[in-house]
Amino acid sequence: MKKLKKFLKKIELEERLSLAEILEAESAKPKHITQKMQSLYLSVFGQLFELDPSYREILEKVADKLKIEIKEKEFYDELSVKELEVKITQHVFQAGLEQMTDEQRDEFEKELTRVCGEFGKSGEVASSAGVLAALGAAQLSGFGVYLLATSTLGALTGAVGLTLPFAAYTAMSSTIAVVIGPVGWISAGLFAVWKLTGTNYKKLVPAIVFITAARAKFDGGFE
Repeated sequence: MKKLKKFLKKIELEERLSLAEILEAESAKPKHITQKMQSLYLSVFGQLFELDPSYREILEKVADKLKIEIKEKEFYDELSVKELEVKITQHVFQAGLEQMTDEQRDEFEKELTRVCGEFGKSGEVASSAGVLAALGAAQLSGFGVYLLATSTLGALTGAVGLTLPFAAYTAMSSTIAVVIGPVGWISAGLFAVWKLTGTNYKKLVPAIVFITAARAKFDGGFE
């Protein structure tokens, strides 16, 4: 958890406060955030005897629970923590898309395209098949990861009224309205896709998506 704590110290206090709220951590201090993630993990996998699970181990177990396929080459090359975060976020994003109607997906893509334009990043998130296809690409990076994570996070947390400290989230107010509406992916029961009935997963998964967004923002300097 040392590397995660080191990263959390670098991001803005407002971001740590939101992450702490998602996890219901004792405070926004990096040590309390990481301790809360460990306790949530250990209560989910209570049969394990490890008292100090690493962040990578948490990511790997969550990926396994979500039944995320790791290709043989990726397995032997060992994905980095960042790559695991993006894979989890993409999986949640794609599951959300599957809960949408064709009309909702079209509206969602239109709004995401608008946000790319507002940030001047249309060229970075481009695909002949459209923005949605681009966000699911294996080699996604930069603003694409930021857009993927903030839009996914908005859907996961917007329904409970949590205001997120990301510029893209503010720019995507109408986008989020598409996915948290009465027939959006939240009301359709996104977590039910994996039978994640416990509150631990409902905190761990959004927390991982949040960290993905924060890392992309920090690395890319998106404001």
